[in-house]
Amino acid sequence: MRNLFFPIGGGNEIGASCYFIQLNGTKFLLDSGIRLHTDSIYPSFHSLYGNLLDGLWELDGILLSHGHIDHVGSLPFVAEEAQDVPIYATLPTREIVDLQLNESLTSATFSHGELIDFPRVKEFTALRIQRAIENITPIEWGCPITCETCQITFYPAGHILGASMVYIKSDAGNILFTGDFTPFDQLTVPKYQLPDNLEVDLLITESTYGYQESLYVGDVDEEQEHFAQKIEQHLDSGGTVLIPAFAIGRSQELALILQAMIRNGRLKPFTIYMGGLAQIACNIYEENGVQIFGHEIGKMPQGFIETIDDFNGVIIASSGMLLDNSVSAQYAEKLLPDQRNAIFFSGYLDEESPGRRLERLYKHRGQRFQINEREVPVQAKVDTYRLSAHTDSEGILSLIEWVVPKKVIFVHGYPEYKTNVNVHRETYLRFQNQIEVHQANNGTPIYF
Repeated sequence: MRNLFFPIGGGNEIGASCYFIQLNGTKFLLDSGIRLHTDSIYPSFHSLYGNLLDGLWELDGILLSHGHIDHVGSLPFVAEEAQDVPIYATLPTREIVDLQLNESLTSATFSHGELIDFPRVKEFTALRIQRAIENITPIEWGCPITCETCQITFYPAGHILGASMVYIKSDAGNILFTGDFTPFDQLTVPKYQLPDNLEVDLLITESTYGYQESLYVGDVDEEQEHFAQKIEQHLDSGGTVLIPAFAIGRSQELALILQAMIRNGRLKPFTIYMGGLAQIACNIYEENGVQIFGHEIGKMPQGFIETIDDFNGVIIASSGMLLDNSVSAQYAEKLLPDQRNAIFFSGYLDEESPGRRLERLYKHRGQRFQINEREVPVQAKVDTYRLSAHTDSEGILSLIEWVVPKKVIFVHGYPEYKTNVNVHRETYLRFQNQIEVHQANNGTPIYF
C-alpha cells in the first residue's frame, strides 16, 4: 500500500484545511476545518469514499495542529461519522475548539461574531459538538504516542496557544506537518521548537505568505512601532481606534504588544477594551498562564457601544475580518463616520471578507460602505499593518533548511507563480535537486 498525501481542503487555498494521509497502512486526517466566505463550507470528504475509504469511520486518527476554525470547524460532521476515531490535540487546543464550536450554538452566527450564517451547517448540534470534544485526547508536546503502525509526537509551533507541529514516524517514512507556525517569539507564545536531527522524509508546510509579497512586511519590530505611532496620533486627536482581530491569538497578542509599549514608555497610557469572542478567549489564555487583563486591558463594559462617542482609547474585537453583525462590525458602523477615529486591521483578510472590501474602498477613496446591511459614510482612517503570527517565505525556507526533508508539499496558501515572492520557486533554486518540491492542489493525490 503506497504512502499517500491527498488534500481535500486547504491545499491551494486558505480555509477548510484537511489532508488525508496514508502512511505505512495507517490512515489519518490532518486538521478538519471549514471555509467562511463560500457556499462550499466543508472539505471534500466525499472524494475519499470508494478507493481510499468506505467511510470516515475507517480512519485511524485525526490530528489537530491548532484551534482556529479553518482547521477544526468541520469536526462535528466528522465525529458523527467517525464516532470511535480518536482525535489528538494539545489540551489548550481542545479548550479552544470547545469554546469556538459551542459558541456556534448560540445564534445564527457566533454570538461574538466569528462565524457567519451557521444555519447552513445543519450538522452543528449540541450532541455532535459534545461528541467531537469528547473524542479529543489531549497529548503533551514531546511525548510520543502510538497509533497503529505510527508514532506521533507534537511539538510547539508558535502561532497561537497550543498550536503544534505534528511529527509522524513509521517504518515506511516520517512526516512533519507544520500547521500554521511562527519563527519568532510572541508575547503570548514562543516561536516554534523542534529537536535537532529530526528525520523528515516529507515536510507539509503552510505557505500563507509564501507567494504574497504585498501581504507581509518582514521587520516585525518596525511594523509594530509604526502601528503604535498611528494609534497615538488618533488618540491625541480625541478619537477611538478599533482593531478588528481574530479572537484566538491575534487579539491577545495585540493587547499585550500595546500594553508593553505603554509600560515601557513608548506610548502614553490609554485604555484597551477587549470585545467579542476575543474577550472570552482571554480566559483560556489566562488559565494557561498567559496574563491578559490588567491595569491597561479590560473587558468591554455592558452597553459600552452606547457611550462610544466619549471613548478615547483602543478597542480590540472579533471578528478580525469585520463580518457583518459581529462585535467589531457593530463598532465599525459607529466609528466610520468620524474622521477622528481609525480602523486598523492587523493580519490576514480573506479576499471576499467585509474587511478586505473596506480596505479596498478606502484606498480608492470610496464614500460609503455597506456594513450590517446599512450604508455608512467613511470618514475614519482605515489602514492595515502586517503583524501576523504566520511566517513569511524566508521563514519557510529556513525551516526547510533546518529539517532537510526529501520532499516538501506546500499547503494553506494561494500560489501565484509570477510574483517576486515565490516559495515554490525559491525552494527549487536554493536546494536544486536535493529536495522534491510540490504545490498541493485540492483533489490531486501525491504519492511518496
